[in-house]
Amino acid sequence: MWSDNETKDDLLGYQVHADLLKEVVLDPSMLPISIGVFGDWGSGKSSLMLLLKESVNQWMNEDTNKKERVVQIQFNSWQFENYEDTKLTLIETVLTAIEKDLKKQENVFEKAGDFLKKIKYLKLGVFFLKKIAQQILPEELVKLFPTKEEWEKDLTDDDAKLLKEEVGKGNATKFIERFREDFEKIVEGAKYRSVIVYIDDLDRCEPDRIIQCLEAVKLFVNVKRTAFVIGADERIIEHAIEERYNHKIEKKTISSPYSDYMEKLIQLPYRIPRLSYSEQETYITLLLCSKIDDEKQFKAIHQKFLDFRRKDKHTKYDLKSIRHDNKKLDFGEVEVLLPILPIMTKFLNGNPRQLKRFLNTFDMRMKMAKVAGFEGIKPEMLVKLMVLEYNSVLRENIDDLYSRQRDNGLVNDMAEVEKQSKAGRLTSENWTTLWNKPEAISWLASTPSLANVNLQDYFWISRDALKVETPVENKVSNIVRATYLRLKKNQTVKAMKSALTEEIKNFTRDEKDMMVMLLHQELAENISSGIITRFLDADENNELVSSISLLKMLFEGIDTSKLSASYAQFLKRMKVKADCKKYVEEMEKGTSLKNAIK
Repeated sequence: MWSDNETKDDLLGYQVHADLLKEVVLDPSMLPISIGVFGDWGSGKSSLMLLLKESVNQWMNEDTNKKERVVQIQFNSWQFENYEDTKLTLIETVLTAIEKDLKKQENVFEKAGDFLKKIKYLKLGVFFLKKIAQQILPEELVKLFPTKEEWEKDLTDDDAKLLKEEVGKGNATKFIERFREDFEKIVEGAKYRSVIVYIDDLDRCEPDRIIQCLEAVKLFVNVKRTAFVIGADERIIEHAIEERYNHKIEKKTISSPYSDYMEKLIQLPYRIPRLSYSEQETYITLLLCSKIDDEKQFKAIHQKFLDFRRKDKHTKYDLKSIRHDNKKLDFGEVEVLLPILPIMTKFLNGNPRQLKRFLNTFDMRMKMAKVAGFEGIKPEMLVKLMVLEYNSVLRENIDDLYSRQRDNGLVNDMAEVEKQSKAGRLTSENWTTLWNKPEAISWLASTPSLANVNLQDYFWISRDALKVETPVENKVSNIVRATYLRLKKNQTVKAMKSALTEEIKNFTRDEKDMMVMLLHQELAENISSGIITRFLDADENNELVSSISLLKMLFEGIDTSKLSASYAQFLKRMKVKADCKKYVEEMEKGTSLKNAIK
């Protein structure tokens, strides 16, 4: 199995991006700066930020006598989401990290003690800001203020006086005004070349939390020698800003809340490029190689790959290249799996997380075949069937293919339709409805051929024996979840209609399918929920539930006899679709729903 967590082992060739960003965050002429590392769900944002952090660490270790230092600070916004005020928690995290670093320098850095005092003052100010945010009365706040003996130890008289005056008034306006100035003095005086703050998992947070984090960043935007690196799906930030301004963003306009806000906040948007076919193949090959023998051997393979990628950014690093660079290693186990590469790269979307999850499922199914005693399971054959499940356009075809098996496991007319598919068009009458589309034709024409192949064992391990329930939250991207929550707020079908098309117009097919997963979860939790029918009735063009496979996904495990008559309009619309008619007619219905459909 392959871990789904971020990693500093670069198998994607992202080191070049990390090295570029390192040059930016360490260049005094570029600071202050805020960088948006933007990418879709599973694209590798967290891994890229981790690589950047490692690159900076290497730079610091190259010359231990550097007069200027760098401090790197990690802030996972999602982990702190339950804190009372995310904005103040981020500020506090930055101050604490610098305090910790200066304490290491206290014996060798003459002014370290003075700066530590200043940090204590700023942290105390943040503490009182949190209390003010909690609406604690000024007279109660004063009671929390340090005694004269305490502040003489930790604060200057001016700092203590200013802070106490502000606290006594129940506000901290002057403190906020001075914060940036004082923080800048600490950074400059302590001879930091750069203070780098990494904000990750921002797109997992609720909109108000996202805005709080962004507002905290704004406090530092013009502070010399600071760099903020923010990893997120850009669309999530857009949603959060829309929530704050209660205004639909029109990004085409010259000036809008979104464009103004983003331009002030993110000086350098850096979007992670989509993996090319050759990059996907390289990535999959390295993942397969990572499972051979011991960790030490793969480290050698990985290092050779990094050396190769420094010289060549375009050529795929395939098994032939790996063999050439690692002549003493046995790659027999990997070689057996090489036929799966073209199928995966052709029919999957190239998202690193999804590729890894696909391989994990493949690995489990191969193990299941072994445990079940199935001999002769060919990896490339299994993968070809699996892509029907993972490719959103082809998902509905898997059920149809399963239904076409004869008792001997062979599929009727497969040899003929494969021949037709290679000519680019299906003419067999009973295959034209569902299979006569470019993606399906391409799949039929692809290697290996399924003609004269008994598929019974393949379907057994893929569809029955290995039906493991994965939590919905692990299958659904943050942008889909955020959009779903926004749409739920619409209380009428009319309001939903006006919002639905606009909200999902830029969704991929996979993202629309994720929305159906959330609808299914809602239905499973509360079969009487009116949210489901608002969605379904608003989806007049079947943008979401667009196929028989998605219709089955929506109602899987649901006691449809308990569905109300409000589902009638949706089911009538689905019944018109040839592939859905039989399912709608045969599904269990209560009396009221039956009568409404008639």
